[in-house]
Amino acid sequence: MIPCLVVRGEANALVLRKLLEPEFGPELRVLGTDFFSESVSLARSVLSNRKAIVALVADTRSTELQRIRELHRFLVYALVQIECPDLWKVVLVVPDTEILLFQNRDVLRQVLGREPTEEEWTRGQTEPLRVLEEVFGLKEIRLDKELCRRLETVDVSCLSEHPAVQQVRQFFRDHREGRSTLSL
Repeated sequence: MIPCLVVRGEANALVLRKLLEPEFGPELRVLGTDFFSESVSLARSVLSNRKAIVALVADTRSTELQRIRELHRFLVYALVQIECPDLWKVVLVVPDTEILLFQNRDVLRQVLGREPTEEEWTRGQTEPLRVLEEVFGLKEIRLDKELCRRLETVDVSCLSEHPAVQQVRQFFRDHREGRSTLSL
């Protein structure tokens, strides 16, 4: 089965592709969508064709534990209706997938085109999307396009130890090696 990753944002998809493609090769499919709801819908569609395993990486948009649990339950419910739970994995990133860019100052420096201020670095640990929107003066799709342009030449390999990346990597490895991955 083809390993497929679904994530909100083309920039996030680009980062995750750079981190995962060296191990999983060209058969890896990384699909970025513009909005959260599109990610869920796309993951369901890919699963329904029964030719791929799917890792859905979703932003929690909150650090509140109750909201995170509710989102996880919702996503599990949305996907379990389509296909057997061992063919998909939900990976939540608190609060936004853009938090990956704030894991390493050198990566962030390259993305920003300058040294991040101490305030940007600190706030980026809890509000990465908001900080990037403020720095670039862009929102949603325009910000995503700008981040893609800037990330094209950035070496992000130092971000590979992030827990979300590790969860996706392990899920794909387990399937490649024929091990059961059923865990909700």
